[in-house]
Amino acid sequence: MSPSNQSILQPELKLQEDLAAFKKNVDNMFLITMGIFVFCLQGGFAFYESACVRPKNVTNVLFRNYVDSSISVIFYFLTGYALTFGGGENGFCGTRYFALVGLPEDKMAHCFFQYTFAATATSIVKGIVHERCTTTAFLCYTCLISGFTYPVSSYWALSENGWLKVLGFQDFAGSGSIHAYAGAASLAAAYMTGPRHDRFEKDGKMNNIPFHSVPQAFLGSFFFVLGMLAFNTGSNGSITNDGDGIVIAKVAVNTVVCVLASSMTAIVFQRFVFERSCWNFEVGLNGSFIGMITICAGCNQYQNWTALIVGFLSYFVYLIAQKIIIFAKIDDPVGGLGVQMGGGFFGLVFAALFKDDGVFLQPSMSSANTLLINTLGGITIMIWGSGTMTLLYFVLRYFNLHRINLSEEQNG
Repeated sequence: MSPSNQSILQPELKLQEDLAAFKKNVDNMFLITMGIFVFCLQGGFAFYESACVRPKNVTNVLFRNYVDSSISVIFYFLTGYALTFGGGENGFCGTRYFALVGLPEDKMAHCFFQYTFAATATSIVKGIVHERCTTTAFLCYTCLISGFTYPVSSYWALSENGWLKVLGFQDFAGSGSIHAYAGAASLAAAYMTGPRHDRFEKDGKMNNIPFHSVPQAFLGSFFFVLGMLAFNTGSNGSITNDGDGIVIAKVAVNTVVCVLASSMTAIVFQRFVFERSCWNFEVGLNGSFIGMITICAGCNQYQNWTALIVGFLSYFVYLIAQKIIIFAKIDDPVGGLGVQMGGGFFGLVFAALFKDDGVFLQPSMSSANTLLINTLGGITIMIWGSGTMTLLYFVLRYFNLHRINLSEEQNG
């Protein structure tokens, strides 16, 4: 090549390199920014959970929210990220980047963003066993979830070599790998811990324990919506590729539509069908929560009107799940079991049914296969979450470390 041609090509090559570097920087900044907003979910958990428990336990709730985030970051960076995104040729878990050793610097933003998801998974379990769980049990399951069980199930669903992903499992923002998993783990923890001493009467009737601070509950729910918008939009992973902006905008709109549709369905049905006496604010919050979860799996593939349908159906999933939980006498101070487990599992089902090429809009063998894989995958993830948590609690119960004594529970 002549010197004159080289002189012409060099500026062009430099421009291409600069553009690639700029796009990488923008994508990293996108993940960091979304991760910061997802981390705001921790504030939502703190506000909402402290509103759901009695005033004597508020400090304990806030303490555990703070410690939960701290422990999660240590164990997720030590083993969790490696087990999920550490490559490997097997279908079970990753094999590289333990303690972030060898992790390329351009993956640090992705690592931070994924940590916020792990912190969310551990926080979900914590809320379900408030007011009777020991600090020892809390520390044990936080380490287990953030360092091993959540990362492994995430690898199945997210890694290109994960066995569920290979089969065709579709879960855009974690309805199954995060929420159904955490809901199932919470169910096992709540069952093995047992209910609070004054939650159920001898005849089985449940004593209602209302919010002690409605403003705190509202503020917590606001942080949830903020965090989940970042949760879903950030799951796209980039913002500089062709079509990224359209997908992210679609995800944001569908998330809001589903959340508010579920919330309004809850409020209207509670007012005119169930209670028929007054408007119920708490019901509206619960409706919005399950809408946030069910939309995750397919928020990038729904039309706006199907997102509305998913939001409408979500509330009835919550109602049925709550009926089953109360019938089984499972104590859930924050009402999260029906939201996480029911919303997470049916989010996978709804995604296969209502997405653009789903069973209802474009019935085919491919869409039917997605429905089958998502259903079986969701069940498998829940068995993994509940099974590993049950094993942990067998050990804790053997040493009587699973719950506080009656006097501690009464005094707070």
